[in-house]
Amino acid sequence: MPQALITFDLAAHFIARLGEQYPQLELVQCTDREQILHHLPRTEILLTFFLCTRRMLDAAPQLKWIQAISAGVDYMALDEIRRRGILLTNGRGIHRIHMAEFAIAAMINLARGFHTMFRNQLQKKWDRDVPQAEIYGATLGILGLGAIGGEIAAKAAMMGMRVIGVKRNPAPLADVETVYGPEQMDQVFQQSDYLINLLPSTPDTEKMVDRHLFNQMKPTACFINIGRGRTVNEPDLIEALQTRRIKAMVSDVYYEEPLPADSPLWDLDNVILAPHICGASPRYHERAMEIMDHNLAVYFTGRGEMINVVDLAAGY
Repeated sequence: MPQALITFDLAAHFIARLGEQYPQLELVQCTDREQILHHLPRTEILLTFFLCTRRMLDAAPQLKWIQAISAGVDYMALDEIRRRGILLTNGRGIHRIHMAEFAIAAMINLARGFHTMFRNQLQKKWDRDVPQAEIYGATLGILGLGAIGGEIAAKAAMMGMRVIGVKRNPAPLADVETVYGPEQMDQVFQQSDYLINLLPSTPDTEKMVDRHLFNQMKPTACFINIGRGRTVNEPDLIEALQTRRIKAMVSDVYYEEPLPADSPLWDLDNVILAPHICGASPRYHERAMEIMDHNLAVYFTGRGEMINVVDLAAGY
């Protein structure tokens, strides 16, 4: 009987459901890192959330498929997974709704100056001159028009925004006026009033968003990073914020996490900092189950196609 090892805290009723649907599968749940190693030699399927080290791969000679419930897989030894021909699928789409809500909230907070009002509140300062703006009619640029980017585009367009964006393979997309290729990224930075970064972390995107791109932005534009911190040259970003080269920022991710206590970002009055919680949702595992259930059915029946298969050469 093939064994599936679950290395995250999936609720018992979900595990019971999987057991009923796939009686031919031995389900083992273990979240202790050392104990996980004892189960890996018999593991054929690994269901994981941010836990798949090279040491784990070396301990799992029978491993055929890894189902991650994270969208990003940059924490994995992708070269080794590719060398061994292990199938890798991810959790793309799980975050679509709640991360899109976060993005809309971030833009409204910046437009209405909530970051300034929060600081005034702490100082018991009554100031009715806090600038007020609207996102209606503003241009939103999205770097990475995947599942999350597409959902943000739909919500933003519904609220009256003009949406443009960047996609690795440009193609027309609902609610997006113009889809640019990566080599046209300058145009998105130049036109946008709000710029949302959803780029994945790969060798090609390392520090891609840098001084050159920040210099293309309007001084009234805002930057929102909910993708990966390592895609941004952080010193260049800090300089753009300190010098008011750009208006403001909301960020959920950083080059180094946790964000070091000595980072200048903590002290800037034109930023809102979130501790990498944009992807959290009480419905996370419920949505992950939809992907796992579909892919398990394909795996055991051979009918249909798996969803969210990772391009191991591209890294996402």
